[in-house]
Amino acid sequence: MSSLLEGLNPEQREVVTTTDGPVLVLAGAGTGKTRAVTRRIAYLVKRGLAQPEEILAVTFTNKAAGEMRERVAELVGGKRATGILLSTFHSFCVHVLRAEIETMGYRRNFSIASESDARTLLRRVLEDLADSTRVGMSADELLSRISLFKNGAGDNGDNAGEAGEKSDDKYAKWTPEIIDRYQSALRAANTLDFDDLLALTLRLWREHPGILKRYQQRFRYVMVDEFQDTNPVQFALLRNLVAVHRNLCVVGDDDQAIYSWRGAGIENIVEFEKHFADARVIRLEQNYRSTKVVLNAANAVIANNQYRREKKLWTTQDAGREIDWLITGDDEHEAKEAVAWFQHIRQRTGAAFKDFAILYRSNIQSRPFEIAFRQAGIPYAVFGGQAFFERAEVKDIVAYLRVLANPRDESAFLRVVNVPRRGIGDATLHEVHELCRVESLTLGKSLAAVLIRGKAPQQAANGIRDFLDLLTDFRRRLRDGKQRLSDCVRELVDRIDYRGELGRVCKTPEQAEIRWNNVMAVADAIAEYESRFTNPSLAGFLDESSLDGAWDKRGAQDKSRDAVSLMTIHSAKGLEFPFVFIVGAEEGLTPHERSLKEGGLEEERRLFYVALTRAQRHATIFEAVSRIRNGRERMTQTSRFVKEIPENLIKARVLAVREMVQERVGDGPEVKAKKAKAKSRSRRGARQ
Repeated sequence: MSSLLEGLNPEQREVVTTTDGPVLVLAGAGTGKTRAVTRRIAYLVKRGLAQPEEILAVTFTNKAAGEMRERVAELVGGKRATGILLSTFHSFCVHVLRAEIETMGYRRNFSIASESDARTLLRRVLEDLADSTRVGMSADELLSRISLFKNGAGDNGDNAGEAGEKSDDKYAKWTPEIIDRYQSALRAANTLDFDDLLALTLRLWREHPGILKRYQQRFRYVMVDEFQDTNPVQFALLRNLVAVHRNLCVVGDDDQAIYSWRGAGIENIVEFEKHFADARVIRLEQNYRSTKVVLNAANAVIANNQYRREKKLWTTQDAGREIDWLITGDDEHEAKEAVAWFQHIRQRTGAAFKDFAILYRSNIQSRPFEIAFRQAGIPYAVFGGQAFFERAEVKDIVAYLRVLANPRDESAFLRVVNVPRRGIGDATLHEVHELCRVESLTLGKSLAAVLIRGKAPQQAANGIRDFLDLLTDFRRRLRDGKQRLSDCVRELVDRIDYRGELGRVCKTPEQAEIRWNNVMAVADAIAEYESRFTNPSLAGFLDESSLDGAWDKRGAQDKSRDAVSLMTIHSAKGLEFPFVFIVGAEEGLTPHERSLKEGGLEEERRLFYVALTRAQRHATIFEAVSRIRNGRERMTQTSRFVKEIPENLIKARVLAVREMVQERVGDGPEVKAKKAKAKSRSRRGARQ
């Protein structure tokens, strides 16, 4: 048992051994929280305080849950670890709803709408809405509002109508009708969006206390990682679940709360004791990642925030080099100097390409750096690109599987009914929709009715017949269970000649081959899923593939590839690199002008803090004196966050400002001030 406490500092040991009642662990960046949490789980099992099946550990990404699962298995053994439920919030709610949703009037074979599915569905709702052109918002903006309502207002008991009445927003009058119509369309398709998974589980528990009681009795110990990212609905779920035993341990860092735009509420962690007055508060402040210089700079910056829990990171590691602050000409010059600085550090230290990260506030900033690294022949990887399950060919195959699992899934049905082309036109599909609406039939049965009643032209009739035969055959195969799911998928794509379809629609054979390999990767993913479960199911695979894309867009390091990482600060959360370049350190970018207008200065400062604390050995800050904005070249102002770093921790270097800026815009007061300040702060002048 003592082995579980070996190598832990006193505060980490306190986390492991404090098992009863509510516990709040304030875990600063790089303080070894995952190590403490996984050993706490092992401690509960090995001390006999709980059976594995009585422990629930929740985090925000499947990647984090998987890593935690591996660590726990090493500590308690694989067999015992399988009984512990290590999950994301959304996966846990799917687990609950698959078992209980019929109580709420849904079918168990519900589909989970992706973001693009939800967007398509909402656009159809807007087309049907009277005077929809006067709504004045895009589907993306409306989806964001609907999501914030479901994750926030819904927890306070507001219904859609009340939400519209209480708001003084100019779009508020549309909120009730849009939400009602959107939800009705989802329900007709037996489909839930990501936010419904949480909100419907909360509603289920509130309306059916007997069901809630079963889950309260089952999960006697509940742990939550990244607690600062929880929204009101998630916190309400937790409070309901632990209301009886109250053994809740939450781990998080309010200084890294950077997801308010997703509905996350920093007040959950800052004001935790309002809900759990007797909570034990443990601070993890010893940092194992960064140098003293980096930590002291980060501490100084974040101390300017008012709404936070007091904590101060410290380390026994070396002081390290001062932070370098490189003042460049424009965005193109900034990127070129980043490449030169990278080469300088690499020559001096012998570091690998993958030891470096370029962090920016917005994706739009990446382009000059991509060009500069490409021209220099330096391998790089841009994170936050198109996810695997968002590729068109992958979405086609997954849509087929969704229709097989849920005949009412309208989005999936409409995606594949003419893939490959079957000659089923808009007029025929209109007839299908009318039958669905008037006679309350599924899409498949409506399609069959159109065929039987002779309402489709001959070409469409042949296509309908082939499509229905295909669905009937593969539903039978899945029901019989005699064939592996992955083999079914391979036969399905062969039967519809999807490879031939790619050859017809792709511009080059090479592009068709790449997309075909992605299709085969779906079958491989299913085979991998089958290897992990005793009783694999189509619904299980679809749940996993749907949820992988929901919160796992934060970015993931491919540690096997030796390349410089280019990513947003949001994507860098949870990662670490020996050398970090923070670019665009100017007012309007860092902090972002939009966030300043919305009163988000403290969250912008938290973002800068997150960027600094990614650095293990050294951090460099880049600033451009001039940038193109709205088609015009404009002077910039140094980010206030750079000015908050104590002068003894940062060294300024002015790089070619005169040559690149003066002839275009002249030495105005701002440039002169920057040069004077940089000169006074620079100790060794030009790059060493």
